Amino acid sequence: MSLNPELKASYEIVLQDLESERQQVQGQLGPLQARLKELHHSIRTLSDKLYPDTPFLFRSPTPIRPPSLKYASISVRWAILDLLSGTPPMTTAEIAEMLKTKGVRTKATNFVNNVSSVLSTTMKEHAEVQQLTDGKWQLSDTGKSAIDHIRTTPRFQRGCA
Repeated sequence: MSLNPELKASYEIVLQDLESERQQVQGQLGPLQARLKELHHSIRTLSDKLYPDTPFLFRSPTPIRPPSLKYASISVRWAILDLLSGTPPMTTAEIAEMLKTKGVRTKATNFVNNVSSVLSTTMKEHAEVQQLTDGKWQLSDTGKSAIDHIRTTPRFQRGCA
């Protein structure tokens, strides 16, 4: 199928514009990555001086992401546990939407299905959640205990910084 010559010319102009913008962004990114590396090094050096007896991985991190992206670096299970511990019961769709709003990244066509799977298999099998008669999910006592423990781990604290 051949494109109309006028349409093809328009597409070529748009393509050139997008490629030009990509080059500009890449040009800006290099210096920013170098500065980020310098900051990481400075933070590590200063942290080593302040806390010489604590391994770097176990030090409390300085928050580097906005609170709105709290779940960007933790598992869906941990995010669900944390979310449900501070909210009234929620539907699967509400949980999925809130997780995405708070930073969970997904390539899934239907993220609600992924969340449903985690809730109904892993978490339900471990008695961490219970589904109410209206279809909403809430944490069980086991789930509350699990998130209380998980929140004390360095891995969670780094992930939710």
